[in-house]
Amino acid sequence: MVELMSTKRCLVPLHWVLLPVLLPVSPVLAQQQAVDFNPLAQVALAELRETNTPGAAVAIVSGDRLVFAKGFGRDNIETGTPVTPDTLFRVGSVTKMFTAAVLVTLANADHIKLDEPIGKYLSGLNAKLSVVTVHQLLSHTAGMTDESPPDYGSHDDSALAAYVRSLKTDHFFTEPGRIFSYSNPGYDVAGLLIEELGGRSYADVMSDRLFAPLGMSRTTFRPTVAMTYPLSQGH
Repeated sequence: MVELMSTKRCLVPLHWVLLPVLLPVSPVLAQQQAVDFNPLAQVALAELRETNTPGAAVAIVSGDRLVFAKGFGRDNIETGTPVTPDTLFRVGSVTKMFTAAVLVTLANADHIKLDEPIGKYLSGLNAKLSVVTVHQLLSHTAGMTDESPPDYGSHDDSALAAYVRSLKTDHFFTEPGRIFSYSNPGYDVAGLLIEELGGRSYADVMSDRLFAPLGMSRTTFRPTVAMTYPLSQGH
């Protein structure tokens, strides 16, 4: 699978679509190349037309084998460049699953305890934020409000820490642990924990602890790296 991670915070609109189609594929049939994927291709094209989506890439894995990969539509409505299986896409908030996975690996390595207040690991936080636990951040039960970060301002490696330490009491609407409520800022805080514990930038720690071990060699949080590959545009 090839993809581009935008950032922890979903900064750009997505122009890909998840197709609500599950096709059970027998490994034996796949090896014999006896599976007809034309119906899937037709569903993909119909979905693009119905949702006015410029392009998408679809892949099917059976066991440990890639048995189908095809691009549909265009990755840029201005240039008309076709989507291919090698096109990189922004995946937005799917990043949250990867962030949680890395924090759990850090917990398994005894670098952090998921049920302890994050103030034990991060300095300079608002007093109310410092008592939230890692588990509450990851499970969206910290009582924090939701917001999308602005597209302007600093976006270098120092921006994450500056943003998290700017969060105040008004970023909470209820006490931690009471209810589930989706929060982007909560995962910004989780990302800063990864930076502090890993001793490097969020992007670098994610590559070291998750992407590289999984063989995700073209997954990156670095836009300048992504631009060296075929890259879809957010429409």
